[in-house]
Amino acid sequence: MAGLFDTFTVAKRGLNVQQGAINTTSHNIANANTVGFSRQRAVATTTRPFGGMSRFDTCTVGQVGTGAEISSIERIRDSFIDFQVRHENGKLGNYDVQDKFLYRVENIFGEPSDSGIQQLLGEFFDSFQELSKKPHDSSTKTIALQKASALADALNNTYTQLDKQLSDAQELLQVNVKDVNNYLDQINELNKQIASVCAVGQTPNDLMDARDNLLDQLSSKFGITIDRKEKESIDLKLEGYQNGKNPVNNLVNSNPTDDKYTRFSYVKNAEIEKDAAGKYTVKLQYHPLGNLNAKEETITIECADEDEAKKIAESLTQNRVLMGDKDGIVGKPVPPAATVTMSSDDINKKILQTHKLDVDVNTVDNKHIKGDIAGNQGVQDTIKGYMADLDRIAVGLAYAVNAIQTGSQTPTDKYELIFTNGADVTGLTGVAKNEKLEEKISAKNITVNKDVLKDVSLLNTSSKDEAGEGNGDRALSIANLRNVKMNLTNSKDIKNRNDFFANTKVNFDDGINMISSAEGSTINAYYKEIINTLGVNAETASRNVTSQTKILKDLEMQRLSVSGVSLDEEMTNLIQFQHAYSANAKVISTVDELLDVVINGLKR
Repeated sequence: MAGLFDTFTVAKRGLNVQQGAINTTSHNIANANTVGFSRQRAVATTTRPFGGMSRFDTCTVGQVGTGAEISSIERIRDSFIDFQVRHENGKLGNYDVQDKFLYRVENIFGEPSDSGIQQLLGEFFDSFQELSKKPHDSSTKTIALQKASALADALNNTYTQLDKQLSDAQELLQVNVKDVNNYLDQINELNKQIASVCAVGQTPNDLMDARDNLLDQLSSKFGITIDRKEKESIDLKLEGYQNGKNPVNNLVNSNPTDDKYTRFSYVKNAEIEKDAAGKYTVKLQYHPLGNLNAKEETITIECADEDEAKKIAESLTQNRVLMGDKDGIVGKPVPPAATVTMSSDDINKKILQTHKLDVDVNTVDNKHIKGDIAGNQGVQDTIKGYMADLDRIAVGLAYAVNAIQTGSQTPTDKYELIFTNGADVTGLTGVAKNEKLEEKISAKNITVNKDVLKDVSLLNTSSKDEAGEGNGDRALSIANLRNVKMNLTNSKDIKNRNDFFANTKVNFDDGINMISSAEGSTINAYYKEIINTLGVNAETASRNVTSQTKILKDLEMQRLSVSGVSLDEEMTNLIQFQHAYSANAKVISTVDELLDVVINGLKR
């Protein structure tokens, strides 16, 4: 049988168990408001009993308990909820970027508005309608040209602001690159510390909380897949992302001695170059690890032709993120001091493109399009789409008006143009001058001919008199353009007036009146469709953010209900552990009294 000293030991162990439980409770309470903290629980188990191991054992009544001890401090966490949170967090990151940029694009267009493009289009056509009634009046001509200039300025300004949003989306990728590399380095370091602590039989709960918190933040940048390994370490890879047949599965390695992991770099620029032999290359400059203060690295990309060079340069400029080694270096020069040269296929495998599938670059499908990086890459396509729409409007307006002004489907030297590209035509005259002024007109460069602005008599309003005097039918024809249908969707590659008539399918046989194409829409209707589509897209993006935020919030509440600290629960536990501690202390006090009787009482 166990003696009094054994009972004393049991009580002492009981004190230690309750003290450990109180310490854990205190730790929970102290971190009640710590972001990412998971509540902990002291797991008590019985210690090895005394006796009962053999029939010859002196403990004839069987095993006698020897108390309890804390075997571990358990972290309360549901890994499946963590997976769901990170999955939905990535989707929210993508939606949130789209919502923010579409909101800005809506504000840039500013429709409906008294100063918007739609209003200015109406005023432009109205001014030429009025001019058709007073074709001789210079003040009416001036007003018409002012309206044309206001419309051109609005197209310029809107295009420029959209281009700024495009640049902003690309620059935000640099911030994302630095953030991602920072998260990955911290996770990698925590991974090593966690494995070291586990190797000596302890549980690094707070370190694992810190790692999980970083994984949550990383999941807002792109989709991640976590493979759990021994000693609580993890391997981390890009979710669903492959370069050809090679998955990117080495963002974080569970093996602490393996330093062959991927880090990301930021593309500064990509310029197309052509040598004397006609060979095309792309000169790529990038910042390793996204550090703008670090030394720039340069890669020469060999391309088969101009089209391939343009595709590579556009992909690099839009995606902006490269996958390199642990130092962010892409490719290795051979010999080491030489310039890095890569093929287009090799550089495609180093471009991180997460917003869409591209067989030359990745095998990403829609369900894996997640995070801020995908959002900033993908929203550029959306912005470019609206910029292209503005170009189509500028092209349709400029070439149609100039054709009516000059009475020809091709540039002539007979009349001055109304709309030009603002090019410098010093030294050019006649047809060559007008061809240069009309070449590649776009929303970015469209402007009113400065010569016509200086001398309004150069504005040709009539078909009767070369000096602009007569019946005003050309001015009326320009006004009637509001009703002419053009196939503007085919105007993407229009570079001159000939291309305009070939692609938009409008008829101009009489040199005065435009006849609608069988397909397409009017300029006004086309613009309204742009605004309507923008409104729908912006509303959808906002709704997606609202819906996704609710989903994520619900999941975070579920996780909080499992892992969060409840002060009421902790206070209840504290009272329970306090009573148990007092009870164990009472046992020790009782044993002390009994020992006093045994030791001192027997003397009497």
